[in-house]
Amino acid sequence: MISTKDSGKLAENVVTDVNANVPLPVEASRSISPDTAILFNKSIVARPLMTPEVCAIKVKNTDYRYRWVNRDGQGGRIYMQRKAQGFLNATTADVEILGGDAEARDGEIRAGDLVLMKIQADRYDAALKYNMQEAYRKARMRGVFMEGASSDVMSDAQPRRVSVSEEPFSKLTKPFIPENADQIISESIKSGRVEETRATNSKLGKV
Repeated sequence: MISTKDSGKLAENVVTDVNANVPLPVEASRSISPDTAILFNKSIVARPLMTPEVCAIKVKNTDYRYRWVNRDGQGGRIYMQRKAQGFLNATTADVEILGGDAEARDGEIRAGDLVLMKIQADRYDAALKYNMQEAYRKARMRGVFMEGASSDVMSDAQPRRVSVSEEPFSKLTKPFIPENADQIISESIKSGRVEETRATNSKLGKV
């Protein structure tokens, strides 16, 4: 049994919206809760409440690429390495601080132990292209790959050349060395196929 007090509370939590697009039969009641009224109200656009990022900034000077760098890590060694690579400290003339932990201080933009640095776009893009070309070249090498390699320009990882003949790969791959290798090479040279292949590759390289 519902008391008068309980029924009053229930009535306060129910609204009647004849315009709500609720999938109910025509003869059904149009009394719905406030939350349901919001859900079916087409004039309301669903949008989350956004929380500012830890280091929220807006780039104003697009002539540079930007990166957060550990200012104090390893006794400042990482910061000095980035400066040697051509990075400079970014300022409020380069970016606009939107919120979060980022703040302008002593001519720098800091966020805890991080400092925002910038480098000329052409230098950064050139380094990025070099890394991609090196990764492509090494990926095509037969029997060798780079373990721990990263495409990140600023990665401090030290990749290691690994051969498929090393463990544990040696159990999975076996090199094919024909017994008559010298004879095969000699016959291939005499047949003229080598020169034809070189000529074809030369033409392809000029396309």
